[in-house]
Amino acid sequence: MRGMVFTELFELIEEKFGYDMLDGVIEASNLENDGAYAATGSYPFEELVTIVTNLSQKTDIPVPQLLEVYGEYLFGRLIKALPQFNNPDISLLKFIESVEDHIHVQVKKLYPDAELPTFEIISSNDDELKFNYVSKKNIPNLAKGLIKGASTHFNQNVEIEFEPTNDGKTLFTVKRI
Repeated sequence: MRGMVFTELFELIEEKFGYDMLDGVIEASNLENDGAYAATGSYPFEELVTIVTNLSQKTDIPVPQLLEVYGEYLFGRLIKALPQFNNPDISLLKFIESVEDHIHVQVKKLYPDAELPTFEIISSNDDELKFNYVSKKNIPNLAKGLIKGASTHFNQNVEIEFEPTNDGKTLFTVKRI
């Protein structure tokens, strides 16, 4: 997992809960690198799970809810860090559709070792998008948060639902409201 994911998570924790909480989460997580992440580095996904789990225990906020809030925050940070992907002239649903064939292709050029999820588009029209989210990491709440962040960025209200499928994927339905 890219180091930027960790550094931005730490920024969010400090912003929302304060430095003492961040320090306590890092300490409780017993990380091999003591929480020193380089944004361009690559780190084990399990460390992210440990950090979010410890944050959940310290705040009594469920992990899925924390991941969603983090995804929403992360979208805003990613769009600032990677402005070439910011196209305000397209709709949110078209933006989500473009992730697989445009954005992920470009991210792979920048970070060939990045393990990105796959979006398998099932159906799309101006008001609704259905797609399968496929990821080894299986963190659909983070994906939902990213979509919420994109919704805010594109100033388009949507309803987001997701459910696991029998084949290990997660079916997302995003509807304009």
